[in-house]
Amino acid sequence: MSRRILVVEDDLYIRESVRELLEGEGHTVFSAENGAHALTELEAMRQPPDVILLDLMMPVKDGFQFRSEQQANPRIAHIPVVVMSADPHLDNHRESLAARTYLHKPLDIDLLLAAMSA
Repeated sequence: MSRRILVVEDDLYIRESVRELLEGEGHTVFSAENGAHALTELEAMRQPPDVILLDLMMPVKDGFQFRSEQQANPRIAHIPVVVMSADPHLDNHRESLAARTYLHKPLDIDLLLAAMSA
């Protein structure tokens, strides 16, 4: 099933690699380099994405700040989030982030594709 996916990742190489992979699977991919840009993109979209793939550690507005603002905004709060992070303590943040699933970096391609299709 084709999905609309917003990839929020500050590392250009990772962002573009994930974009290419997901587009190769038939998904429509939008991207943002930080949480602030992602919020701006979401406000501009007529049709919101089906899922947000969110990095946590980013400049300007990190994933934690983004998620807090997303959850407080009724227009976009319902969009499921898949968190990706190299943080070895990712499990400590599960309750506050309330994401659909959590992926550790480096990303396992099969787990990433499964998370985007769920």
